[in-house]
Amino acid sequence: MAKQFKRKSNGVSESNRKRGRQELRKVTRTAARKQQQDENHEDDLNVNNDSEEDNSGKEIDEEDEEGERDDNRGKAYSALLTLLKSEHKEKPKNVTSGSSSQVEKTNASDSEDDDIAGANVEEEEEEGEIDNNVDENEIVSESDVDDDDEDATNRLSTDPFELHFNLPSDDYLAKEEKLVLKDNEKWRTVDKQTYSDLAISSLVQLPPGEPLNPPLLKSSKLSEYTIKKRVLDSYEQAYGTDLSDLESTLINPILNYRDVNFQYKSFKNKFYRRLYTLHALNHIFKTRDRILKNTAKLHAAKEDSEELELRDQGFTRPKVLIMLPTRDACYEVVEQLIKLSGTEQQENKKKFNDQFYVKATPPATKPEDFRDAFKGNNNDFFCIGLKFTRKSLKLYSSFYSSDIILASPIGLSMILENPDKKKRQYDFLSSIEVLIVDKCNQIEMQNWDHVNTVMKYLNKVPKEFHDADFSRIRMWSINDQAKLLRQTLVFCEYLTPSINNLISSKSYNLSGKVKFKPIINSENSMMNSIGLKIKQIFQRFDSQSPLQDPDSRYKYFINAILPSLLKTSSYEDGIMIFIPSYFDYLRVKNYLKTSTKFTFGSIDEYSSQSKLTKTRQEFASGKIKLLLYTERLHYFRRYEISGVKTLIMYGLPSNPLFYKELIRFIGKSVFKEECDLDLALVKILFSKWDAVNLEKIVGNERAPVLCNSMNELYEFR
Repeated sequence: MAKQFKRKSNGVSESNRKRGRQELRKVTRTAARKQQQDENHEDDLNVNNDSEEDNSGKEIDEEDEEGERDDNRGKAYSALLTLLKSEHKEKPKNVTSGSSSQVEKTNASDSEDDDIAGANVEEEEEEGEIDNNVDENEIVSESDVDDDDEDATNRLSTDPFELHFNLPSDDYLAKEEKLVLKDNEKWRTVDKQTYSDLAISSLVQLPPGEPLNPPLLKSSKLSEYTIKKRVLDSYEQAYGTDLSDLESTLINPILNYRDVNFQYKSFKNKFYRRLYTLHALNHIFKTRDRILKNTAKLHAAKEDSEELELRDQGFTRPKVLIMLPTRDACYEVVEQLIKLSGTEQQENKKKFNDQFYVKATPPATKPEDFRDAFKGNNNDFFCIGLKFTRKSLKLYSSFYSSDIILASPIGLSMILENPDKKKRQYDFLSSIEVLIVDKCNQIEMQNWDHVNTVMKYLNKVPKEFHDADFSRIRMWSINDQAKLLRQTLVFCEYLTPSINNLISSKSYNLSGKVKFKPIINSENSMMNSIGLKIKQIFQRFDSQSPLQDPDSRYKYFINAILPSLLKTSSYEDGIMIFIPSYFDYLRVKNYLKTSTKFTFGSIDEYSSQSKLTKTRQEFASGKIKLLLYTERLHYFRRYEISGVKTLIMYGLPSNPLFYKELIRFIGKSVFKEECDLDLALVKILFSKWDAVNLEKIVGNERAPVLCNSMNELYEFR
């Protein structure tokens, strides 16, 4: 869809094509004004590659009847007919699936082009709509709006949507902008809760000054929340009317437009996904119905010669952005959106299935979480728009006419910072009101820098205004205050500093922030689940600040650990050094090469397959005494390294599962009788800034002791 306007026009000049579209826009708008009482059908007016020929003919016949009434419209009809013929002559080929045995590489390729799957930023220039937030054919029909009266006084006072986006005054936002953005005053912690039966705790933070006060209803029944009927009915039909304790605890801050950081602990826990898709759809339909009702009011006021000011929009139509790591994850979320939206038909569904769905699973020998992360189409290059009407969902809609955008961070950042500056686009992110980042840990292993790039462009005032009606745009959008009201929802399996920073430092939601955290004690900690009574030494080093931590760690390692490595280890070979950061890995590798006489090998995520195989074999045979091994390589390959007798962790792994898997390398050597369990050694370097990662391994109770007590060395078995 993104490239449909670049195809050959079969003899029709580009100027004629553009003139035809321009005339079509004029005729359509005229027809809408003259025939408001008659038009209740839903014509999308977008020229669609994937439309069937008979549907095209039907649209042409309808336009022909209008053309007989109006000579000017006859020209537009001729232009449309020419465009349909030229652009339907070549249909895009279906995407072919790759071999199901491939896991490391993508399992599907786009036959249309090698660009970002779903990207469609050019269509806005070719298509015209009266309003950038709703379609023209929706404006003329009030029957599309749900029957519930959102204008009732009691509804305005209890609906979080109205309280959050429509009621804050200009003076209030100006005051909070100064406190939060300019003065950077500290957010205050107002509530801490422990849910022992759910094994989680929550922490609520509110902004300085006076926060927004949503109605914090907590109920086990969704029907008691202000949710659009079509979404609520679809949800209850699929999942029942009652919520579990964990679901009701999580849905409360989500529906009240607070920022949420939730750790779902295991890839098997996917209940949260249906909650955020329900919230996204509820937000989209409330926005749409509010705009349609206000449009009807404005038409009535105009007929009565009254002046009425109603502000209910942003600069552009997209309101929800969902960032995901792979096309398979995108496919699952889109299926969930379809399930809960109540739409009767989905446009371009076959094309979507071809590009995003593949039946493929990694080998059964790999861990379960690995098989889940890399199943299906694991291509991480996509960006697709979804547009909702009363009865249908359109996939591959232009970004500027979409309601929801689903994208991988790398796919989106390539549009935001395209090497060709003329092709750069970011205006479609100017009015995002709900940001959802799912499967953050997978995204972090890909490249978290792309997330930071996207955050830089969110809610920026656009370069162009794309036919925006400034009389309808909310003042907080015009005043560049949208980030104060944007809701950010972050979902991860385990917390890392980068993911935590997304809510802590890059979110300014005036309704507040809620951080959920699993309760990890000594009994259910990762250390207690290893199954080997092996010596584990935790060595703390001094570090003055997080910024100085990499340098302090490196100096301690080369001055205190390396010189005594052979003396402290019971074996001269089989020494593995696990290094989480690739930059630290390069630094240590260079030092070993230039300043020591160790016979060492090094493998990382960028090593060739031949080097990986050769180095592992030489390490297992003892030819290589010392091996450097990175966390990202372990994430993408999940090797079981043979010959490990001594394990040095340069830093704690971000994924607590890796801690257990790495130590079991030694267990494998013990099983093969290559080393003695009592002589094997695991040594872990950490500083007080590693508290987040330390908690996941030793538990919430032990971590503060290890980080803050007088002793610098602790031994566990």
